Amino acid sequence: MKNHLLKSLFLFGILSLTVACSKNVTMTRLMPAAVTVPSEIQKIVILDRTKPQNEMVSVIEGLITGELPFEVRNAIEATLSSLQQTLNTSPRYEVVRANQRLTGGMFGQIFPSPLDWYTVERICQEYQADAVLVLENFNSDFVTTDRVQMIKKTVGEGKEARTVEVKGVYMEGLADVSAGFRLYDPIGKNIIDQQRFQKTNTWSAEAETKTQALALLIAKADATRIVGELAGAGYAAKIAPMYVNIDRGFFPKSKTHPAVAEGARYAEVDQWEQAIETWESAIPEADQKTGGMLLYNIAVGYELLGSLDLAKDWAGKAYTQYGLKKAKNYVRTLDQEIQNANLLNHQMTNN
Repeated sequence: MKNHLLKSLFLFGILSLTVACSKNVTMTRLMPAAVTVPSEIQKIVILDRTKPQNEMVSVIEGLITGELPFEVRNAIEATLSSLQQTLNTSPRYEVVRANQRLTGGMFGQIFPSPLDWYTVERICQEYQADAVLVLENFNSDFVTTDRVQMIKKTVGEGKEARTVEVKGVYMEGLADVSAGFRLYDPIGKNIIDQQRFQKTNTWSAEAETKTQALALLIAKADATRIVGELAGAGYAAKIAPMYVNIDRGFFPKSKTHPAVAEGARYAEVDQWEQAIETWESAIPEADQKTGGMLLYNIAVGYELLGSLDLAKDWAGKAYTQYGLKKAKNYVRTLDQEIQNANLLNHQMTNN
């Protein structure tokens, strides 16, 4: 089981600093999940429940709908692999994959009846897990459309090459995947979450003939596999805190005081404590405009260091004492970040 110390609710990395009218710093932060899972659930086993009850009926249904069973199986496997891999990027759970595959809804649009609690408990015992995350049903589709239009074509070679417009075919392929998930909690005898998670993506190709355009378009099996991966990753992000990149801008210089630029240089080399000290020392002699810049920069520095309450305090002063309008919006942003941090702390309590 993973044992993570929340010595900070944020993992900050200085990924980039770009210079324009402001400098930007990118922070990597652990954000709370949309669904709060009970803290006693530390290990999850992922289970595939999409095995058809009748293989022959499944094959016939697939031929009718254009969904070949092997293509669907590959998309299901991609969905489950992406689900597990994405969950493993979060410090919230330990994740394992069950070997067995239970009958459920391979082509189903409706959730099957929930697993009985005896089965859920037996699976948890087998894998020493606290909860079971089940792919209950799965459906995929790939639709192509085409139209005649003018396309660009290169004719000639070398120095004689030129681009001309000719009559051709523009083709689009729309892949759609719908994956139904349930998260079972055997301790509380509760289904924590149930959602039919849907993802789509579009690809295009153009050529002089429909046959050529179809040959250039992504294959159906590849398209549904890719969108399945998106569905798996998307659902993982719903139930587990995930790392995201957040950009913040700060003032790089002032026309009236060199301390703004001096502090910014410290920030560029990741010496934020020294940057804050430099900016603070310049406040007493700063004019109104520069004072707002200094306080705003200090707020960004404290946010980067993980002190959200201090960041909010300094951003508030930048607006109330110096009239810096963007600081007002920054305070609202920090309010939301503080709420997120409190929720994250609750979700990660036992980690």
